[in-house]
Amino acid sequence: MKRFPLYAQILVAMVLGAAIGLGLNAASVSGSLARTDVLLLASVGEKAGKLFLTLLNMVVVPLIFSSLVSSITGLAGQGGLRRLATRTVAYYLATSFLAIFVGIAMVNLIRPGDGMDYATLMVAAKGELAMVGRSAPDVSEVASGGAMSVLGDIVFRMVPTNVVHASTSNKAILSLIFFAVCFGVAAVQTGGEALRTIDRFFRALFEIMITLTNGVLHFAPIGIFGYVLFVTASTGVALASALAWYMLAVFLALAVHALITLPLLLKLLTGRNPLTYARAMKDALLTAFSTASSSGTLPLTMKCASENGGVRPQVTSFTLPLGATVNMDGTALYEAVAVLFVAQMLGDLDLTQQLVVAVTALLASVGAAGIPHAGTVMMVIVMAAVGIDPEAVLVILSVDRILDMCRTAVNVWSDAVGAAVVDAFEPPLQEDPA
Repeated sequence: MKRFPLYAQILVAMVLGAAIGLGLNAASVSGSLARTDVLLLASVGEKAGKLFLTLLNMVVVPLIFSSLVSSITGLAGQGGLRRLATRTVAYYLATSFLAIFVGIAMVNLIRPGDGMDYATLMVAAKGELAMVGRSAPDVSEVASGGAMSVLGDIVFRMVPTNVVHASTSNKAILSLIFFAVCFGVAAVQTGGEALRTIDRFFRALFEIMITLTNGVLHFAPIGIFGYVLFVTASTGVALASALAWYMLAVFLALAVHALITLPLLLKLLTGRNPLTYARAMKDALLTAFSTASSSGTLPLTMKCASENGGVRPQVTSFTLPLGATVNMDGTALYEAVAVLFVAQMLGDLDLTQQLVVAVTALLASVGAAGIPHAGTVMMVIVMAAVGIDPEAVLVILSVDRILDMCRTAVNVWSDAVGAAVVDAFEPPLQEDPA
């Protein structure tokens, strides 16, 4: 298997999973296999995928904490932390706004919601959910409030009330990052032998977590095969056909951002060849697409950017954990397109309302956890901000998984480009704290 690269193993697993899954789905549509039997087989694949994703999530918390703390302590005495943080956040905000702009422009150009019967789609969506035995996401707690409500929620969730609890849930990654940054800064302020001890400890822990991550990745083909089998076998073909124009709008917008906007930024700001850098990140991008989890993919993203992409570990250790939580270009774009699609079915939004969608989508994407379907739940906030019934999220839920896979890959690609851009503007970083 060492002669068979990881990306090739992942590709083979994806092709096999898709072929078997589509075959099972076609058999259920033709009636040669009962739908319940197909869903049972699909659930087995889903469990295999979830097991692999659980193994990846197992290393996320210690990896994030050790990488952030060691990155901050490594910048001690240079004044480099503020510079690194400012450039990282500036890049993330800029690319997220660009992604939202592309999404809004694309949905206004294609207008996938024109002529669609909202009531009919809602009935079909509820029937599809009932058929696969799944319930709609609980949106009662997030369906009220607008942009300020979202901003307030992000601020409150950023500060952990219990650090131990924050370290036990990937939904609390933002608060874990906040504490890690505070801890690292406090270590730098303390200085002396305490700083040197903390720096050595967390550098060693980070190296160990990378080794553990490499071991977990041996199971990637099995987990990815299971996930792709589940998605292709259980997707509702009829409803997906009805939403073809909506899916096309999302695909094209994501493609423009991933294949034009981000490569242009990479080339203009760093001089790197986008194709060469994309090849360096291929393992992470394929895993992100298959698992639909940017947090779960984080260990592999860091490995690819440092070992294959040539980005300095001091930079990836800071930019990528932060990006996996707050830099959700694909999610922000997707939420804007989805909300405007529903609005077009119901009567459309004016320019002011579309601006509200843009701002709220940006904030909601920051607040979304880097886990599957988090963007769908956060989408109801954007809908509520412009007066759309949050239940409308059910219309697009049946095709969300494949779109989730695509937007997660874009999220990870943007993080990787961001690491390269920030690295290009950083002066040489010292290895040891002063």
